[in-house]
Amino acid sequence: MRDSASWDRILEVCAATLMSIATVATAWCAYQSAEWGGEQAFLLGESQRAGRESDLHAALAAQKRSLDVAVFMEWIDGLATDNERLTEFYAERFPPNLGVAVEAWLATEPRTNADAPPHPFAMPEYVVPEDTVVARAAAESELKWAEARQADENGDRFVLLTVIFASVLFFGGIEQKFTDRKVRTGILVVGSLLFLGGLIAMLNYPLHLG
Repeated sequence: MRDSASWDRILEVCAATLMSIATVATAWCAYQSAEWGGEQAFLLGESQRAGRESDLHAALAAQKRSLDVAVFMEWIDGLATDNERLTEFYAERFPPNLGVAVEAWLATEPRTNADAPPHPFAMPEYVVPEDTVVARAAAESELKWAEARQADENGDRFVLLTVIFASVLFFGGIEQKFTDRKVRTGILVVGSLLFLGGLIAMLNYPLHLG
């Protein structure tokens, strides 16, 4: 009887210990899931902000290109009609990036060189400053989006661990409903193995400590 009572006591202590640490693990995983959910929302906001910045500067770049083309066409018209005053008027109003491109284009002798670029906008010297901002903002938007997806995956992993540790609590709770010591021992072993597997997985998942 003493051995039986002692074994029952051991089972009770093991069950209580398992349920205690499983409760803490469940709470910790729920906390991590919530933290990663908040991180995902923040990253999605940053991705959308960078995307809006990219769209804005893309529109500005398109407007500047249109203005540059209009100025260049007026300058070409002055050349075609031998109107030096008109040509000089628009040449003086070339934006710096267009002026550099036109100068480089003229150096290719487009009137006599069949291999010359068709216009200065095809020259590598023609660069709209907003294009750099567009590329940077678009890259940032894609990066934040990828990070948000990773944060979502991390949150899902901790949700799964929450379910696993809640299952451990279930095994720890029903163990006391049985009188057969072998059944109780088997239930505790299953619960312990389940907890151990969840713990190993948790230790290999990234933690959000912000």
